[in-house]
Amino acid sequence: MLQRLLTVSRQIVRPLLVRLLTVKGCVFKKECTSQGRQCLLDKSARFQKRHHAISTDGRKIEDLIDHISDSQYCQIADNYLEDLSDSLEELGESYPQIDVELTQGVMSLTVAPGKTYVINKQPPNKQIWLSSPISGPKRYDLIGGKWITLRDNTALTDLLREELNDELECEVELSVSN
Repeated sequence: MLQRLLTVSRQIVRPLLVRLLTVKGCVFKKECTSQGRQCLLDKSARFQKRHHAISTDGRKIEDLIDHISDSQYCQIADNYLEDLSDSLEELGESYPQIDVELTQGVMSLTVAPGKTYVINKQPPNKQIWLSSPISGPKRYDLIGGKWITLRDNTALTDLLREELNDELECEVELSVSN
């Protein structure tokens, strides 16, 4: 009875353990030892970094985002943030409650007391991040020349326009190059 329990346990536990460690990036090999066959971690194996990422809907992110160099990213992101800042400052002339400040790749946009947006560059992953008092945090990748979030395929400019329309109760036009 005990022997049968051990056999069944090995049949159940070993595949689960192999699957768990394989998912974590380990490589296994079967080795014969004096005690019989057992599954051992291959000593030459290393944990390998995965060089791909999948979006929430299963698409490969590398296939979606624009492939640009670090310097191109900096130029595109800086131009976008400056255009957006200029457009929002223009809007601030008609709506004095709007306050915009852009410093070293970080933009703060206050539309009402307690309602501040923060939009900033993320050079390591070539993204622009948004912290919105209405919709929360979002990350935007450059896709087809526009800053788009992979969560719901919304453009950063469109989301800002929509939220500012609701907050200011009027139609807002943002003129931004991309």
